[in-house]
Amino acid sequence: WYAVSGTVTIDQPITVTGAVNLILADGCTLNAEKGIVVETGNSLTIYAQSGGTGTLNATGVFFRNGATYESNASAGIGGSGTAPDSGAITIHGGVINATGGGQSGYCSGAGIGGGTLSSGNGGSSGAVIILGGTVTANSGEGFVAGAGIGGGGSPQDTGGTGDNITIYGGSVTAASTGIQSGGAGIGGGGGFTGGGAGSNIQIYGGTIKATGSSFGAGIGGGGSTSSPNSSYKSGDGAVTISGGTVTAVGGDYAAGIGGGGGYYYSTQYTSGGCTGGTGSVTISGGIVDASSPTEVAWEGYEGAPIGNGGNAGDTAATVSKTNAIVFENGAGTVCGAVTLDGSYTVPGDYTLNIPVGASLSGSGTLSGGNAFTTENLTADMISVPTNLYYNGEDRTADITTELSGELDKGITICGQTFAVSGWTVEVSRTDDLHYTATYTNT
Repeated sequence: WYAVSGTVTIDQPITVTGAVNLILADGCTLNAEKGIVVETGNSLTIYAQSGGTGTLNATGVFFRNGATYESNASAGIGGSGTAPDSGAITIHGGVINATGGGQSGYCSGAGIGGGTLSSGNGGSSGAVIILGGTVTANSGEGFVAGAGIGGGGSPQDTGGTGDNITIYGGSVTAASTGIQSGGAGIGGGGGFTGGGAGSNIQIYGGTIKATGSSFGAGIGGGGSTSSPNSSYKSGDGAVTISGGTVTAVGGDYAAGIGGGGGYYYSTQYTSGGCTGGTGSVTISGGIVDASSPTEVAWEGYEGAPIGNGGNAGDTAATVSKTNAIVFENGAGTVCGAVTLDGSYTVPGDYTLNIPVGASLSGSGTLSGGNAFTTENLTADMISVPTNLYYNGEDRTADITTELSGELDKGITICGQTFAVSGWTVEVSRTDDLHYTATYTNT
């Protein structure tokens, strides 16, 4: 066991041997200027005192041999530049800022997870478990970059896998910064010949924002570079979300949640590209905002907000969405039965729809947003007009106007007015005193 108080700066790599437990006392700052090395077979567990104000800043290192032109980089916390696979990392609390080593034009390690070598695959993450705290994890700079949390980059081979990453709570911000073959925000690292897979990624709670760089998914597979025969492939993504508030932004051609990006190009001189990764995504709770770029250089190969990356071939994505609010490129849907207990601000240009068969309830509140609609007609939205009386004339048109007006008022759910969408009302006269109103879902 180790405890940190005050301000401590260590200018050499901190190497974890065996099972190490680190306590961050309230108000302390530990600056690991050359990262914390946790190689395979070792583990690091980070705790914080009750205030949760202890801070760890860990930055990986980049090394380039000028004679051989070989380069490697370590993760901020995780694999090194010589043994890139990471051991197990568990975070219970504190303020954790982890940045992978890297350099523009070369390769980089993950913020938390795998390192990178000049040859061979990128380092894979060990089990990463986040139970609380405020965690910010960024890959290092590079044209082939690691994930924010997950696999390291590979400048010659396949990016490292981001496997067994579990988030139970806390605030987590993770991003990859690659410019040619980027990693996922959370998941696989970028690779020259193939992106790393992001597999067995599970989110149960917390507030998460994950941003992939070029060809990297927000959460899921890392990106690959292109080749003349399109034989290179970006990583697949397998993600399960059971709760929390999750924002995932994919890089060019990549899914927001799911597979890394791919595309195909053809000119009069050459052709090529890379194959996109496939997505297997299960969402069974929480609020999920997934997006992927809709404007890319090679049109038609845009990644899905949730599912496959571009140019993934004939393999269909596997996507399940139940009991959650899910936004895909700004279009929101209430999936299944959702109970909202907290507050959520919908981005100003987003829409949210409650389709037939779905429901939204609870003590929570929704604010912001552009348009809210429901396709469900409820009993409290149907009222018999009390201001109409028999005057010797056919009142069909008047009753229709009154009932249509009730539909136009909408219904208030979780503090937000939802307009009724997809329903019409038709009134027929039986006799002077009896009329029938028929509501139809169109």
